[in-house]
Amino acid sequence: MCFSFEVSLVTFFISWSISFYLLQKNLTTQQIHYIYFLLIYSSMQLADSILWYNNMRRNNINYYVTSFMIPFILSLQVYYNLFIYNNIKNIYAKVFFIIVTLYIFYRFNGYSSSICDNKLSSPIWGSNEIKLWEILIFIGLIFYPTCGLGCITSLIFVFIAYMFLNGAYGSLWCAFASLTAVYYLLTF
Repeated sequence: MCFSFEVSLVTFFISWSISFYLLQKNLTTQQIHYIYFLLIYSSMQLADSILWYNNMRRNNINYYVTSFMIPFILSLQVYYNLFIYNNIKNIYAKVFFIIVTLYIFYRFNGYSSSICDNKLSSPIWGSNEIKLWEILIFIGLIFYPTCGLGCITSLIFVFIAYMFLNGAYGSLWCAFASLTAVYYLLTF
């Protein structure tokens, strides 16, 4: 999991490098969708690296990254899965997405802080740890309509973070992006 500026930044660059390398290969449409989603998903590491570089100081950088960049990336993950990958055209789904997006921007408005001051520190977006029910709904939305390997892996990470790390759900993006990039590199 990403506990520092360096780890977050390296995860971002490795995930994006692997993704761009794989996009040069002859991939199926589904594999291309997976790579695009990985690019969006791993972008969270750029936001986290900015927060780490800023030492989580309560200043404009922290506020703008937390209140705008993070909610935008989170919303984009849901949007991509529902409307690009799954091509959902239902008006109720669109209204639901607007409500979810507004909630995400409301939820993370503020400043990020660190969960603790040791080597296992993790960003808490909006200085309010993500609730278990929020992360479970989010996982459902980004993996809808199936719960394949990515969904199961995410649920395992959530369980580990909940049981052993006292939250730190934000770092799940780092671990999942790293493992997914390597998995795609080895299998595509």
